Amino acid sequence: MKKLIALICAVCLLWTALPGWTEAAWTGDEWNRVVSSLYSADLSPVPASHRMPMKQSQLYLANPAEQKSGWLNVALISTDAQDMRQNFGRSEALLICRINQKTGEFRLLSLPEYMNVQIAGLPAEIQLKYANCFGGPLLALDTVNRELGLSVNRYCAINVNSFSGIIDNIGGVTLTLTPEESEALGLGQGTQTLSGTDAVRYLKLRRQWDGALRFRILLEALLRQMASNGMLNAALTLIDTMLHMIDTNLTMDEIVTFVFALIDQQEMKGIKSYRLEADAEGHVDEAARTACFQFLYGGAAGQ
Repeated sequence: MKKLIALICAVCLLWTALPGWTEAAWTGDEWNRVVSSLYSADLSPVPASHRMPMKQSQLYLANPAEQKSGWLNVALISTDAQDMRQNFGRSEALLICRINQKTGEFRLLSLPEYMNVQIAGLPAEIQLKYANCFGGPLLALDTVNRELGLSVNRYCAINVNSFSGIIDNIGGVTLTLTPEESEALGLGQGTQTLSGTDAVRYLKLRRQWDGALRFRILLEALLRQMASNGMLNAALTLIDTMLHMIDTNLTMDEIVTFVFALIDQQEMKGIKSYRLEADAEGHVDEAARTACFQFLYGGAAGQ
């Protein structure tokens, strides 16, 4: 009997150590109140009592051996968190960046922020962009890994407004605007060099353009400009500047590897990009999940 009691106690201790809350933690109308608050215009934060911050050791990895593959897997998160030291804001865009540390090849996967996901501990599905609100970048990353069978173990989260200073530091960024985007921004049509302020306005465009797609386009343009100009000084400045603007679990060695891999490539010809598609209700079918996985792990290059 004593052994049985000890076993039950051990199981209970292990259960309480797991990340996230169980459904029992949500009583009465708490879930509806929190969701209504998240979807409101003012985006009230999730109460601290219902946040589920994770530790790196708790992060789900579909294939832990992936960390020794020679590829660096990083989630790039654009967030509206005002305090990056307590990053529980909404993720306006989330990209998975897979980098070959020897060749510098980049694979960028953009995820629809309105994709429905099941977050461990929550009583119902919710849109991906709110995962960060409940547990910060690691919970968002854990959710993506579970949903898509990935093993991404690094993240870099940055407040969307911080892009202004980064882009101004490298002299602006060149983008080709659609007629609709030009009209919304009040800028000329076609290829334009955007200041940091205009680039942030571009990122915040709503209407029919999703945040992940604009984030990816802007990021690719920024990287290409740095690489094509061999901007070594800009790279060093970028590292120093971003360390004060971001929340990341990248080591300094990984950050240096990341940035200088860009400089070694002319015109960033190694960039391959793909966009995971969800239907109008935020559902992703199995075919889309398979195509996403094949792209990241050696499938056909994205468009």
